[in-house]
Amino acid sequence: MSRMQNPEYADPVIRAASPASSVGSVHAPDQTASSDSESVLSQPAFERKWADRLDLARATREEERADAEPLLPRPATALEERVLSERVVRGLRMRVDELEENELFEQTMLRGSQAGMEEQTIPSDIDALMRGMMGVAATGAADATVTNGPWTQTVQYEGATSGFTAPKRSKGKGKSRK
Repeated sequence: MSRMQNPEYADPVIRAASPASSVGSVHAPDQTASSDSESVLSQPAFERKWADRLDLARATREEERADAEPLLPRPATALEERVLSERVVRGLRMRVDELEENELFEQTMLRGSQAGMEEQTIPSDIDALMRGMMGVAATGAADATVTNGPWTQTVQYEGATSGFTAPKRSKGKGKSRK
């Protein structure tokens, strides 16, 4: 029975080796402010300082909305009633827009990719594909012209023309025969 290993310390077969750029890297000197130094502040004081500075104890908008009173107060004047109704209608419109957007996203995700429904533009005939890449019309016309090159020269073997094309051997620029 084998144990699970931490992937950071796994064998190189499982984990890629560290990039060469990280092996001998040099880092800038420590930029910690002297007011945050361990010799000046204890750990709880440091945590309290940064929690206050980052305002971590404050409730988020979602938490404030969740804590809001669900019942609406009865307005005393017509102006308060109009302001309250406008606020309620604005909130309902925002919620409807959010739900419509979520519904559209879910429909898109459920529908899935439409890639299989699209017409394929790549020919399935390998000969037509190769002719298209070499500049010959993909129609397969016999009168199409092809630029001369090693792919268009035929080699004769024992009096018969081969069914495939092969490059001709060049003379010179090779090992000399003595």
